[in-house]
Amino acid sequence: MDIIGFLVNIFADQNFLIRITLVILLVLYGFFALIIAIQISNLNKTINQIGFSGILNFIAALHVLASLALLVFAVLSL
Repeated sequence: MDIIGFLVNIFADQNFLIRITLVILLVLYGFFALIIAIQISNLNKTINQIGFSGILNFIAALHVLASLALLVFAVLSL
């Protein structure tokens, strides 16, 4: 009976559900950012443009770090 009451309280609190959903979506976005960074790295290895590949790798790494920072901030603000 105590477990059922606990589950009812969790599902009754909509703010908690929204926060958990937000964290799950941010984790998926982090995976997306990581995949984009890997794809950019592979593209730069294939094309081998000396001047422009460093800028693209920097932007991709910055994007991954920003998504990771956003995820950490969201988890800490729960």
